[in-house]
Parts: sequence; C-alpha cells; structure tokens
Amino acid sequence: MHPEAPQPEVQPPLVSVVIVSLNCREALERCLDAIARSREPERLEVLVVDAGSRDGSAEVDAGRPWVQVIRMPMYFGKTRARNIGTRTAKGDYILFLDPRVEVQPDCIARLAGALEARADAAAAIPALESPAGDPVPSAFRLPGPAELRQASLNLEPLPRQPLSGDAVEAAEDWAVIIRKTFLAGMNYLNEKRFSEYWAMLDVWRQIRLAGKKVLYVEQARAVLHPELPPPASRRELVSDAVAGAASWIARYDGFFAALAFRLRCFLAALASLDPGLAWYILQGRRLDPTQ
Repeated sequence: MHPEAPQPEVQPPLVSVVIVSLNCREALERCLDAIARSREPERLEVLVVDAGSRDGSAEVDAGRPWVQVIRMPMYFGKTRARNIGTRTAKGDYILFLDPRVEVQPDCIARLAGALEARADAAAAIPALESPAGDPVPSAFRLPGPAELRQASLNLEPLPRQPLSGDAVEAAEDWAVIIRKTFLAGMNYLNEKRFSEYWAMLDVWRQIRLAGKKVLYVEQARAVLHPELPPPASRRELVSDAVAGAASWIARYDGFFAALAFRLRCFLAALASLDPGLAWYILQGRRLDPTQ
C-alpha cells in the first residue's frame, strides 16, 4: 500500500478585502469583478458584509465561490459592519473597500507590498481617479472642531491636503489597507463612539500617536465611481456625523470641548429651521440603534 502523496500546503491570505454593502448590487459586482482581475488573487480573501440589502446584493457570492458574504439583518453603520468583517478575516492586512471603488489589477498587491517594505507604516492608500480619469483627492489633515462641524452638518468632505512625499496624515476611507495587528491592538474600530461617520479619524490619530505612517502609494491606482444612494435620511446621517464627531472630540480634547461642539451644532440646526434635526442632535442619535 503506497503512502498518500503529501497535500500542498495552502497559504493563508495575505490581504482580506472587507466591503460593506447596502442595496448597491451593480456597483458591488463591478467592484468584485475588478478584484477578480487582481494580481495574485489566491492571496486575497474577499468578505462582503451585507447590511440587509433587498436588491440581491447579498447573493453576489452565487457564481463567485471566492467571495464570502456575511449577512446582517439590518444596517448598523459602517463601523460595526467593518468590525464584523475584520474579526472574520484571516489576512495579515485588511483592505477596507467602498463598493464604488474599482481597483486596477496591481493595486492591492502594490498596497500590500508597500506595507511589507515599510515597518514604520501602519496603513496605505492608493491614488484615486474618477471614471473620466481626473484625480480624486482623498488626503486631509486631522480636523479641528470648526472643520468637523461644517463637514458634519453639511455632509461634505473635510478640506483636502496637497500631497507631498509618500505619507499623509489622514484620508477618506474609500480604499484603505491597514495592518490587522494594528487594528487588533486598538480593539478594532470603536463601535461605542462611532456608527457611520468618523471611525477612521480615530484610526488615523492612533497611527500618529504610535509614531507610524500612512503611506500614499501613487503606483497603486483605482477608480472611484459616483455616489451610491444614502443608507438613511439626511437628518439621520447628519445627526450620526455630529454624534461621531463629538465623541472624537471628547476623546482627544475633553468633555467640555465636545459639549461646546454639540451645542454649536444644535444651535445651527435651530437656525436652519429644522427642529427635527436639532432634536436628533440633542439626543445624540446615531444609525446604530443599539448604542
């Protein structure tokens, strides 16, 4: 009786791609099909955390056996959904990817390679462009209360920072790769403070406090497609953004700074003749109903 031939050792994934989806099947399928064209796809793990979609987004694994869909009953905000994906992930690196992003074939490998080559870096971002080929700036400085107030109340981006060198202070979370060990050391994203908005601000601040860098990898390229339908009403999203910003300010600048921030946002909502929004802000209402 001949001994059985040894089975080839299966390598664990290097990068786990975590995508949060909600009623965005067309964009999600485009995103996944781009990942399938990636270099070294056998080193990738793809996790889609679907938040109660009704358009078939939760069935994108049909015909894509390399995609794992984690089905949630409802939308709790990106923070909890990303934590679910991250805790499930087996890769050394976590790539948070928005369904709108279409990566180029070598994008993920270049991002992972940049982190492997730089022990002083905890995260990296690619160069983004629009479908027409125009650059999409994503980097910014860690904001002060006034910038956060305007961004939260208007649901608009923070002021962009011109790129210089190979590192940035902070960036939008459309496509971000992070060492899983760094996220685990933070006990992952902070669900008690954040639901939809500003959880990544906490990551950027922790990276800076740890003396690590966020790399801008210009050779890693991806396309950012147009906005998807919002996950909730504008009033709910603004309230969530204000609550998350106030929590971030409280953590790093103290209780009274956060209280002053929340009061200014409350008064701004009253001045805009939206008492419903003012009431939401006063309650500190967030998208995650369990928090």
